[in-house]
Amino acid sequence: MRRLIDEPRVRQGAVLLVALVLVAAVILQWQTIVDAIAEIGKLSAATVVVLALLGVLDRISRAEVIHSLLPELTLTRSEMISDVGAAASKGIPAGGPIATVLRWQLARERWVTGTRFIVMLIASGVATAFVSWGYPLVATVVDMAGRDADLADLVIVAVCAAVLGGAALFWLLMLRSERAHRFVTARSEWFVARWPAVLGDVDPAASDRDLAVRIVDEIRDGLRLVARRPVGLLLRTLVAQGTGAVILWVALRGLGVGDELHISEFARVYFVAHILGSLAPTPGGVGVIEAGVTGALVAAGVDTELALAGVLVYRFITYVMPIVLGTAWYVWWRCQSSTGPAAGAGRVVRSVRSGSDAVH
Repeated sequence: MRRLIDEPRVRQGAVLLVALVLVAAVILQWQTIVDAIAEIGKLSAATVVVLALLGVLDRISRAEVIHSLLPELTLTRSEMISDVGAAASKGIPAGGPIATVLRWQLARERWVTGTRFIVMLIASGVATAFVSWGYPLVATVVDMAGRDADLADLVIVAVCAAVLGGAALFWLLMLRSERAHRFVTARSEWFVARWPAVLGDVDPAASDRDLAVRIVDEIRDGLRLVARRPVGLLLRTLVAQGTGAVILWVALRGLGVGDELHISEFARVYFVAHILGSLAPTPGGVGVIEAGVTGALVAAGVDTELALAGVLVYRFITYVMPIVLGTAWYVWWRCQSSTGPAAGAGRVVRSVRSGSDAVH
C-alpha cells in the first residue's frame, strides 16, 4: 500500500481527480449561484457591501482559528488551508477525509509536524462543537426570559446542556485519565507500525510502542496547554460560527424582513437548524440546511419568498463561495508545486518536544 501511495503516477492521478471533483462541485452549484445573484440584485448597495465585508470576515475568522493554534503559519497559508479544506468537505460527498489530507499537505509544507496538526484539528473541532451547541442554549434561554417556556424550549435546553456537559466530562477524562492514555496509546501502535514517518521525524531504532507513547504524549500535552487557556480559541470560534448567522440576518433585513422575526428567536431557529443540517449525510448539509432554515423562518412568521431569498444569499456566501475560492486555491497551489522545487526539499523536520512547544 505504501509503495502504491508513493508511486508518482498514482499521486498525480489523485491530484487530478480531486481537482476535477472540486470543479464539478462548482458546476453543480451553478443554479444556486445564478439564483443567489438574482436575489442579491434586489438588495441595496449598502447591504451588498456589508454582506461582502461579512463574507471576508467569515474567511478571516476561520483562518484565524487555525493561525492561533499553528502560529508559525502565515494568515495567508491558514486561509488557504481553511478554504481548500472547506471546498473538499462541502463540495465532495464524504469529503471529510480528503479535506483533512489536503489540510495536512498544506500545513506540512510549512514544517508543521503531524502531532501539532492533530492538536489543531482536535482543538478546533472541540471548540466548534462547544460553540455550536452553546449558541442555541444561550439563545433559547434568553428567548425564554421574555415569555412562557414551551416543551420545545425545554427539549432544546436539555439536549444542548446534556451534549455540552457530556463533552466536557469526556475531554476531562481523556486529558487526565491514565487509563484513557494507555487505551489510546495501544490503539496508536497500529497506525505507527504502518505509517511511522507521517507524524514527523522518528527514531528508526525506536519500537512501535515507544513511538506511539511519544506521539500520544505530545498530542495530550498540546491539548492540555490549549485547555488551560481556552478563552482565546473559543472567542475566535465564536466569531467564526456567529458570522454566518449575521450574514443571514443582514440578508433577511435587506430583503425586507422586519419585526415579525425577533433576534433571539432568529438565533434559536438558525443554530438549531444549523446543527440538524450538520448531521445530514449530504456534503455541507446541502439541501437539508436550506430546507431546514427556510422552514424554520417561515414557521417563525417570515414570508416564504423572503425566507428562501435570504437563505439563498446566505448559502451563496457561506457555502458556494468557499467551494469556488477553495478550488481556485487548490489549482493555484498544485500549479505552484508542479513548477517550483519539491515541497519541503532539504528541510529539517523538527519534532514537538513538549506541550509548550506544541501550541504557543
